[in-house]
Amino acid sequence: MYQSLAAVYDQIQQTDFRAWADFICLLDGRYGRRNSRGDGRGGRPIALDLGCGTGAFCLEMARRGYDPIGIDQSDAMLDQARLRMHAEPADLPEPPCLFLQQDISRFELYGTVDLITCLLDTVNHLTRQEQVRRLLKLAANYLNPGALMVFDLASWYHFSETLDQNVFYTDLPRHTLFWQNRFNRQRKTNRAEITLFQARPDGLYDRSDALIRERYYSDEQIRCWADEAGLEVAVCLGDRVLRQPRQNDERVFYVLRRPI
Repeated sequence: MYQSLAAVYDQIQQTDFRAWADFICLLDGRYGRRNSRGDGRGGRPIALDLGCGTGAFCLEMARRGYDPIGIDQSDAMLDQARLRMHAEPADLPEPPCLFLQQDISRFELYGTVDLITCLLDTVNHLTRQEQVRRLLKLAANYLNPGALMVFDLASWYHFSETLDQNVFYTDLPRHTLFWQNRFNRQRKTNRAEITLFQARPDGLYDRSDALIRERYYSDEQIRCWADEAGLEVAVCLGDRVLRQPRQNDERVFYVLRRPI
């Protein structure tokens, strides 16, 4: 569903991945209980980013001393990630990241990792409950003892107030994007219809359409499935802040830990 958006995804999102990486590293240092030496090159910790997209977050984690692995199902997004990686300065380890094309609810690795992230409401894109349950079980299987899984979920406020029945648009010199939403409160699912117009050299525009579905998951569900997977909830936080979630937070962060 992100194939047509891959080339302009970073311009649309305009996410400060440096701030996100700083926050994740803060959580890892505060709540992680793993050994100080990681499983990566030279003892660097291995960080697995599920739904890595164009790889910007992975590269920020490489700058912070991690060996990142990025997994995404979209080959177009991974193409952008590899282009970004090869354009990076030479001060990063070579190669700075490993990118793999897999379904994040069925991913496979050759060994354990020291941190797992799944950011920007990627978990909400798993619209079947069994997918989320399986994801958490896989995380528990691949995490080293004391290591963390950190992910954010779009909140009920985000779906029911920010998105529901609302239309957004982005108008830039080379592309224009329209984003129309509809949230079904009974089914707890959101349907986003996205139309992208990209300028051509002849002055005309190419149109592409995408349909993105997401599902709201409650705190009760996440805690139940984490316990079922053998993960403990170290903390639940508001939108990139070290406090409990509030009603009008757009995101809720879960920090899960594999017991030692």
